[in-house]
Amino acid sequence: MHIRPWRDPRLLIGVLLVLGSTILGARLVAAGDETAQYWALDRTVAAGDPVSSDDLVAVRVKLTADVSDNYLRTDEEFAAPLDSLQWAERAAGGTLVERSALLPKATVGRSQLPLSVASGASPADLARGDLVDVWVGPGPGDQSDDKAIRVLQSVRIVETGDESVSVGGSLAQTVLVDVADTQLEGSVIGTVSSGHVTLVRVS
Repeated sequence: MHIRPWRDPRLLIGVLLVLGSTILGARLVAAGDETAQYWALDRTVAAGDPVSSDDLVAVRVKLTADVSDNYLRTDEEFAAPLDSLQWAERAAGGTLVERSALLPKATVGRSQLPLSVASGASPADLARGDLVDVWVGPGPGDQSDDKAIRVLQSVRIVETGDESVSVGGSLAQTVLVDVADTQLEGSVIGTVSSGHVTLVRVS
């Protein structure tokens, strides 16, 4: 008796085994895929910059349970409309967006404070968006026992100017920093205008 190939029990068993292993493999792969889509930065942002949809890109990553809640998933609602939010700190493109990175736009007034910074008293590659602490103290060669004090903390660079000759004959540049009006209370303006300013980058 001639048995047709497609009716051979051994062939049918082989086909069923192949199909079974394929389905099982697909299920194992699906079960093992613990990645999820999160928001990442598509470009570098500076502290205080308004949040834009152009800043964001969706990426698929795998995070451990103890840190996953710190970052924003793409299937979650933002705490507020994007146009009412600003970036809390400088962050480089490609980094995941932390929940704490998005803040409501400041309701207090803000100002741009000019600082006269002598050559060598700030990082050589200081750029817009950098965060700096502003220290004021005696200048090089000053005969004073006064110690430098930090008058502003984590303020954002708005603009760095070209070097020019200061009144004392040394090179200096005018650097604009973004500050809340509440930070200018007290003697801050008088201190930065009369002392030797040093900028220390913190981010």
